[in-house]
Amino acid sequence: MSEGKLSKIERDKLCKWIGQSVDFKLLYKASRDGMSPAIFQQRIVNKGPTVIACWNTDGCVFGGYTSVNWVVHDVHQYDQKAFIFRLKYNKEHSARKFPVNYEQNAILFKSGCSPSFGAGPDLEIFRLPTPSAQTSATDPAASTAIPVVPTPIGLPATAVTKNANGVFENALTPDFGKSYQSGGVTMKEISNNNFNYEEVEVYQVPESMLLTVPWRADRNENLATLKKLIEDYTPLEDVGVRQARILLIGSVGAGKSSYFNTINSVFRGHVTGQANTGSAEASLTTMFRIYQIRSGSTPLKLRLCDTRGLEDTEGIDPGDLSAMLDGHMPDRYTFLPSSPISSGSLGYIKTPTINEKIHCIAFVIDSGSVDVMNESVLSKFKQIQKLANQRSIPQVILLSKVDEIGVEVENNLTNVLYSSRVAYVVDQVAQLIGLPRGHVLPVKNYEKETELNETVDRFALLSLQQMLRFADDYMYDALD
Repeated sequence: MSEGKLSKIERDKLCKWIGQSVDFKLLYKASRDGMSPAIFQQRIVNKGPTVIACWNTDGCVFGGYTSVNWVVHDVHQYDQKAFIFRLKYNKEHSARKFPVNYEQNAILFKSGCSPSFGAGPDLEIFRLPTPSAQTSATDPAASTAIPVVPTPIGLPATAVTKNANGVFENALTPDFGKSYQSGGVTMKEISNNNFNYEEVEVYQVPESMLLTVPWRADRNENLATLKKLIEDYTPLEDVGVRQARILLIGSVGAGKSSYFNTINSVFRGHVTGQANTGSAEASLTTMFRIYQIRSGSTPLKLRLCDTRGLEDTEGIDPGDLSAMLDGHMPDRYTFLPSSPISSGSLGYIKTPTINEKIHCIAFVIDSGSVDVMNESVLSKFKQIQKLANQRSIPQVILLSKVDEIGVEVENNLTNVLYSSRVAYVVDQVAQLIGLPRGHVLPVKNYEKETELNETVDRFALLSLQQMLRFADDYMYDALD
């Protein structure tokens, strides 16, 4: 992770274009370091693959990537993987990649000049002002001219300086499309032909290598074995529990209902959609569901309980949550925003047994939300944890959408346990929620697929088996 301006969405898009997960290490920041050939040479030469990103005053974000070292030389460098990119146009997300067309002219960094892409150049980052050019500049927000100290005649400028508004002004005329594939797009459609920068950043982007040893021991059970273990699962007989109950809790869109659909799909033999799922601002789950899972026609001895999604302004009423945990809430109870369930509510279970209680809680958390989790949602998780701890209910984290953490996992889900980026997110979410790392279970739910995938099924079953073990811990505790 970096302290730069690139958002997670923008970093993820660049990773997809690069073709693998990379780490973003900030090497250079114009507002901090200044803008000159000497500074660029000091910061970016011989640093390996880099991304240069520019933010202009029109809200355009664009730049270039090279997979080779920047070196100061009078001739162009070869790079078959280089590309120019647009991330935003006039403040709107408008991502597009423009691959190199003439690899032998991919990049150039001449002494005393700016780094550039292509022989045009297709994209030049900055250009030192001529002595006659630095006289004044007009502030677009005002009618007065902003004086700029002129460069004395005969003394060429050594840097691009900021004007009174903190903007680095450049007069550039790139020849875009000469060495890079423009696809009919002009530089005006990338930058508005505006090279007055609010910020320029350079990131070192080394490949995020797969670990040689998995960050968690990889269990070798095949899918059939895991499936049989779940089918044969039986709660502790001495406690009186007929079916273990696992409560799924998470933000809107985190994948609670999708997790049930995924588990259901494994035992139904095809992708199912029994629980409503999709994209919405408000929770699609409006009632408490206690889902039965069957292998063929045989009910399994477990239930997955689904509840409404947490939102910034709304969550689960503490009264409703306590009723769920204690077994008072019936299946298909419809949540009422104005009032929690009470003993007078339809179907209220007045004297629940341990069989109706929750035996394990799974916090379903979107892997992409970990580093930007809303404080309001986090506080709701903490409130739920407090109620669960008072009842000695074990808790886990289902880390959903794990395939979106890195390209190496998206392309091959079997890399989950060998991805350093996944390991980082697991550590991060464990610290955030306050649970051991062993309680974080990575999963990928069925979402775009129409056919079953063995690796998706394996990780789903591994997570379910671990939750059943924690549910057994709750039952053992009830015996003592």
